[in-house]
Amino acid sequence: MMGRGLESRIVKLESRRNRPSEMLVVWRRPDGDVFEALKGVTFTHGDKVICAEWFEDSPLPGPRWHRDRLSQAMTAGEYEQINQTIDRIAKRSETDRTETGFLPFPSFTEARMKEMSDAELIHALLGVPT
Repeated sequence: MMGRGLESRIVKLESRRNRPSEMLVVWRRPDGDVFEALKGVTFTHGDKVICAEWFEDSPLPGPRWHRDRLSQAMTAGEYEQINQTIDRIAKRSETDRTETGFLPFPSFTEARMKEMSDAELIHALLGVPT
């Protein structure tokens, strides 16, 4: 059995680990509170974290780190949930986005968007402050 102090230190060390090529996917129910979904989830400043909606009646998947190619790292069902969330979130106003816990939409040129990976684009739409 691990002592509470040791467990706390391990969590702190893990949260300090730099993950530049990974993104944490946290799930919530449609129109669920982003801040509530992030409670108890371990990440550090600068990590790429998104909060996506889970439209199925099944239990929410747990938070999980993924490499840049989300379409290959996730199940087809999970990736479809991401796409549905993008459709809903992209329609929101800028004020509504920031009040509900998302980062403001970044300003990109068309050329820059063509250079971005799918994960970078998804993070631009569904990213939360870290």
